[in-house]
Order: sequence, then structure tokens, then C-alpha cells
Amino acid sequence: MLPPIEIKINIDAEVPRALSVLECPPEEGRRRSIWFAEARTAAAERALPLLSGHLIIRLRSGDRDDLTVKLRPCSLEGLAPRWRRPFDDRDFSYRVESDWSGSQHVLAASAVSRRPPGSLARAMQSGTDPAQVLDPAQRQFLVTCTPGGVPIDHLVPLGPIVSTTWSGIPLAGHTVDLERWTVDGLDLLEISAQIRASPGESIEAFELRADDERSRLESFFRGHRLQPSVEDTKTRRVLSVLVREHSRPTNQPPMRDTPMP
Repeated sequence: MLPPIEIKINIDAEVPRALSVLECPPEEGRRRSIWFAEARTAAAERALPLLSGHLIIRLRSGDRDDLTVKLRPCSLEGLAPRWRRPFDDRDFSYRVESDWSGSQHVLAASAVSRRPPGSLARAMQSGTDPAQVLDPAQRQFLVTCTPGGVPIDHLVPLGPIVSTTWSGIPLAGHTVDLERWTVDGLDLLEISAQIRASPGESIEAFELRADDERSRLESFFRGHRLQPSVEDTKTRRVLSVLVREHSRPTNQPPMRDTPMP
């Protein structure tokens, strides 16, 4: 079976109007806090070795907590055999899918562990190394699949930022999920739709169908004078802000979350 394709469209201007068009009031979204992990010494120098090494560690906390370890981009051949197919376990899920964001089409592998509400926020606020809260399966995923030279210990949490999500929103014949990230002048909205291959469908036909669906979604926003972003992924843009804040001298004013209307 072909991996599903996750179509991602990012809006980085007029986000409040985009939410109005989608009939998603801010007060009806699920609001949580997000931290990202980076190498402790490199973060002080505004470097992003984990992200540059195709590794993302994200900790999300609120009424539902989860910790995601993602390799993006990756290849099936570069993954250990156990990690080439998706599976679910108690409080743990593993996914392999294609991420389509603008012209970037890459494979991503994600190991997600679910945690008690508020537990990850307490750990990050107390200064815990994010590597210490990985579960055993995520640690095994890192050790066996992360490219050589990428640090996976002695990490520091960067954040938090504010995340607001809306799930199961009807849009242009699809059901999409929305996630809004706000921090220090950035206000980013991601619209994602998952496309699954039909039984026996060739990869060429599947990708052609997914590309058609992507075009329909982008046309919807352009029809409302909302231009999809062609800049870096929202993760890179947010991490660049967070690492700059982390290295800010202590006598400078702290970063503040962007107020959300």
C-alpha cells in the first residue's frame, strides 16, 4: 500500500480573515502550548542542528498532551525495517506519509506518544531535558533511524508558542484540519488534508489525483483573495524565532505571543 499524502497549505497573511472564511471562530479551537527540542549548546548560537539533520521533536500540552518525533525528509530505505510500515500500540502511533507543502514533496516518518494532560508543560517549565521524556519506542526510533551526527541528547526546549487547532472542517469537497501557530509577530495557519490511495491504484495515478486535490484547495483560497505562502515551512520559521529568543541577552525584553483576535 502506498503511503498516504498529506497536503499542507500555509497562510501567513490575513489569518483572522481566513478563519472567518472557514467559519472557524478562534474561541472554538483547541488551544495548547508547543515546545520544540534543539541541541543545548547549538541553540545558544542560534543554530538548528536537529532541524538541519531532518529531525523534529515537538511537545504539545494542554487538555491532551502528545510528543512527536519526526524525520522529514526521510526515505524508506533509510529507516530500520521495523519502522518502514505504520502501526499503533497503546498510547503510541507510528505513521509514514508523504508531506506535500507547495512544491516540496517529501516522505515523513512520525512516532507519536500520548501523555497525561498537562504533564509535558510541567516537565518543560521545570527545565527537563526533552530527551528525558521520550518513551522507549521513540528512543529506539531515534537511535536506529536518525542520520549520523544529529544530536539526540543534551537538548533544550524552545518555546512555548500558542497552538490552536480545529478538526474535521469541510472544505472544497474535503475534510481538513487546521492548526494556527502564533509567536512574536508570526501568525501562521496550516490547512492539511490527507489523501489515501485506492486499492490497486498506481503511484502515478495517485499522485496525479493528489495534485488535482491540492490545486482545488489552493484555488479555494485564491478565490477568497488569500494567497498560500511559498516561504519556508512553518516549523522552520517558528524555530528560527524561538532560537533567536533563546539566545537573547537576559537584559532584553522577552518574547511575547502574538495576540489572537
